Amino acid sequence: MKQSNLGQSSGRIAADNGVAAWRRAVGQLALACAGSFPGEEAQRLREMRRLLAEASEPGLLRGLTVPSAERMDQLVAAEAAPSAAFALLGPDCGYLLSRGAGGQHLASVILPGADEETSATGDTVALALIGALGLALVEADVVDGHRGRVGMCGISRTRRLN
Repeated sequence: MKQSNLGQSSGRIAADNGVAAWRRAVGQLALACAGSFPGEEAQRLREMRRLLAEASEPGLLRGLTVPSAERMDQLVAAEAAPSAAFALLGPDCGYLLSRGAGGQHLASVILPGADEETSATGDTVALALIGALGLALVEADVVDGHRGRVGMCGISRTRRLN
């Protein structure tokens, strides 16, 4: 029995599958950050930069910036991982950082147009920030055709960072 490939029959379906695959990869990276050791933060930073650079639609980036690979490498080489993570945030992104007495870091990120922040933990500031950013990108949903407005699964929530 011959099966048809829906992705080939419609460019929109193929694009949607690409977006879904991209979001899965970003989500996997966010989860990897939660289980990463400090020595792995440079790899995670490079992975996030690469994924952002590979976004198939500009609207997926939700106000983030994509530094050049060269700039990311310079920051990592200078042992400035937190600065490298902050380089991914655009000027309209909100964030909040916290560190527990046990050394675990917590980062919350709210993307432009989002109704609520997402949070993640990590062994370093950079890992926590990359994790929160990844989760925010996975949860973000385009609610209009202009790729700029973002909602969280269609649920109206109060905007906050606390």
